[in-house]
Amino acid sequence: MFGRRACAASLVDTLNDVADELRSGSSLRQAIVQTAGQRSSPLAPVASALVAGEPLTQALYAAAGALAHAPPGDGADVGSALCVLAVHADAGGDPLPAVRSLVDAFARRAAARSEARALTTQARLGARAILCLTPAFLVFVALTDPHGAARFVLDPRTRIAVASGLALQGLGALWIRAIVDGAAGAPGRFGRLPVIRAMRAMVAGKARSRLADAVADCAETIAFALDAGLAPFAAVRAVAPYARGAFGEALRLASSTHHAPLHRALDEIAGVFDVDVCRRFARAFERSAALGVPLAPALRALADDIHEATSIELAEDIRRASLRVLVPLAVLVLPAFVLACLVPLFVGGLQGIAG
Repeated sequence: MFGRRACAASLVDTLNDVADELRSGSSLRQAIVQTAGQRSSPLAPVASALVAGEPLTQALYAAAGALAHAPPGDGADVGSALCVLAVHADAGGDPLPAVRSLVDAFARRAAARSEARALTTQARLGARAILCLTPAFLVFVALTDPHGAARFVLDPRTRIAVASGLALQGLGALWIRAIVDGAAGAPGRFGRLPVIRAMRAMVAGKARSRLADAVADCAETIAFALDAGLAPFAAVRAVAPYARGAFGEALRLASSTHHAPLHRALDEIAGVFDVDVCRRFARAFERSAALGVPLAPALRALADDIHEATSIELAEDIRRASLRVLVPLAVLVLPAFVLACLVPLFVGGLQGIAG
């Protein structure tokens, strides 16, 4: 329904346009239809459903459900925004404060992702420059000495050396990519398979868990639902169907439990995961139920702490990745250069001396 690579800036701009329409007196339905006229807009499918006569709440919930299992990133942000708008439309409250808060939240997320890409760019460019050394040398030889390059291919000894060097070069490139992608938290399409995760942990280091990010997203979305006027249990039930990952499944299980209070069910979930952020999530509900303190500010504070800790952890992972890259460079890339470039030159020199 939505592209996985929907632009985060487009989402922020679209929500800003929705906020402008709401300020001018338009309803949420009118604002979505007016601002989502472009096909590239993240809200375009919702606008199409609304124009076709579908109820606003139903269209928003359906679009959010289509993105419930989207990978972390811009697609997941669109799903969270649709879920918040659906909750506010269902509750009948004023959506303008929620839309403005969504703009601020997604702008911060986009800035964090830009910072992560900037941190990984240096490692990627350095690795690519070193990986291009062997192919560039072979191309240089082919352009400056075509006959010598032909001897590299015709002589069985040099042909085996060049092929072995290029094979090692390819393995080194894959190893370096696994290290950099693992540090950036981007495992790729097949990186979520258990076997691939185990191999990646051995060669590139253990991948960073996304559980904390899932907790932060759930906490922030539940806070928006609470702002709409929902009770804590109703807010969790409204957000749980669209939560992602293992924590989302646990949250759905907790929201379906009726024989125990919500904070008790969340406390059991925190005991299963045994992670500090899960315990803090459950503790916020427990203190709100016991002391009557507002829950939304506590959840937003938890989400902010998680995002800040994630940024620090990402920077540390990038620095460690810069050191891990030295291992494939020494084990694979340097021997590849020797085999593919120096060995054929050495063999050719010996043949010239032999006459």
